[in-house]
Amino acid sequence: MNVILIGINSKFIHTNMAVRYLKANCDFSTKILEFTIKDGIQDIYNSIILENPNILGFSCYIWNISIIKQLLKKIQSLENKPIIILGGPEVSYEFEEYLKNDLADFIVVNEGEITFNQLTKAIINNQNYDKISNLSYKIENTIKETTRTNIKDLTKLKNPYIFEEDIVNIPKKIQYVELSRGCPYKCSYCLASLEKGLRFFNLENVFLNIDYLISKGARTIKFLDRSFNANKKLALDFFKILIEKDYKDTVFQFEINGDVLDDEITDYLHTNLKKNYIRFELGVQSTNDIVNKSINRIQNTDLLIKNIKKLQSTNVILHLDLIAGLPFEDLSSFKNTFNQIFNLFSEELQLGFLKMLKGTKMRKEAHLHNYIYDLNPPYEIIENKYLSKNDSIIIHKVETFLEIYWNKGFMYNSLKYLIPKYKNPFDFFLDLSSYYDLFNLNHYNYQLYDLFKNLIQFSKEVKIYDSHFFDLLKLDYLAHHKIKPKIFWNNNFKKQQIIRIFHNQNQEFNIDELYKYTLVTEYQDGYLLVLYKPSQREFYYYTENQTKRISL
Repeated sequence: MNVILIGINSKFIHTNMAVRYLKANCDFSTKILEFTIKDGIQDIYNSIILENPNILGFSCYIWNISIIKQLLKKIQSLENKPIIILGGPEVSYEFEEYLKNDLADFIVVNEGEITFNQLTKAIINNQNYDKISNLSYKIENTIKETTRTNIKDLTKLKNPYIFEEDIVNIPKKIQYVELSRGCPYKCSYCLASLEKGLRFFNLENVFLNIDYLISKGARTIKFLDRSFNANKKLALDFFKILIEKDYKDTVFQFEINGDVLDDEITDYLHTNLKKNYIRFELGVQSTNDIVNKSINRIQNTDLLIKNIKKLQSTNVILHLDLIAGLPFEDLSSFKNTFNQIFNLFSEELQLGFLKMLKGTKMRKEAHLHNYIYDLNPPYEIIENKYLSKNDSIIIHKVETFLEIYWNKGFMYNSLKYLIPKYKNPFDFFLDLSSYYDLFNLNHYNYQLYDLFKNLIQFSKEVKIYDSHFFDLLKLDYLAHHKIKPKIFWNNNFKKQQIIRIFHNQNQEFNIDELYKYTLVTEYQDGYLLVLYKPSQREFYYYTENQTKRISL
């Protein structure tokens, strides 16, 4: 029996853990074929057919379901059609169309590791399916649904990380790990709200997996836990071990519930955490209490903001999330949410639009708020009774320029100084978008050089430009490059003369290296000298009275 599992990922760097868990926990020989959504449908189809599968499983998500539907229709016409098994969140809640139209033989609903193994065994041995949990299938035009259950003891699941064929790509991909499954919260827009209970993996085994991934070159490890700090003691124990192990050149990412973040965790991170080691993603979504109440989200916004500020005193990299289009959040309310959270100046602020995910309470109650949303994945909202289509367009414009100018991290220091000089952050990004439109500037295919130059012109146009901003912008621009870049400003002085004077006062520098590697520009009351050496960059602020090295 030839069992093939198909994972179609949004990008190459993403590792499909679903198919790996199924393979690891299947008693029968199983092969994984992995693709991305950029691969041609015919190429994917050809690769599948060459395997001559008897049982064919697909891992279904919003980013790949359209491709999978096209593949299923092509497979449906085969003379020797394999048995089709679908699983994943995109088919777990609205599965009838696949069974009625004979696009699938079985739908695995909920967690699939045990179900898939039992189903494969039943197919091979021609046994009944009615006692296999988490299963939907059709018999004589009648759709059958078996009992829905979760895996109670996660420690019994077998290791999905040890496949030899994965080793070569471990350094090239994000590696996903779990400490828990489930979520204690009931946010009505989130699929995690449908899971009952919170279950945990063994802490020691989790670190054994991390040790293995690190030994094979893993550089980014992201935890899939919906709320990593739901169990405060376990989270603190984990962070203590992680920091003590001090893995080199690896970043760990976690989703954290910010308003219940324990002070003991924050204090420990403040004292012990090194830079560029831990990244927290915190969902804020809205600061409007009426909005949060309407989506069953229990959030103490004042405490959340307080905890964010505390985290900013640590070396944690912060990523904050907002959702536009929630019930009762009109444009004015969302603008207030955006301004309040942006002014915290976290490293990243993601502005996303509500997606009506299948199975969620939000999708079922869409009519209550006059939601109009795209019926195709990812089911993003277009408008509702609070947010017009034009309002959504306005927010999309802010989203675009927030992503380009802030989240890329090109000019963090410059913008942190400049934006408070404007009316508010939301209007800053919106008016910057309008400026691009007015002068027909390209924000799709752009050079970094142009972003800086355009921002200078915009700041002058709206009268918030000053020399300190220009100095900060120069420093941000030069710090972003590893080799001497093309500059967007005029240097009206003799570079070699400044270098000679600098060298006279700083004899420890080699004059030939200074001529070869140094970029010189006016800065504050003196000059900025940047040495773009092959192995490192060095920044110096120089005046007639002093030389000061700048640490970035």
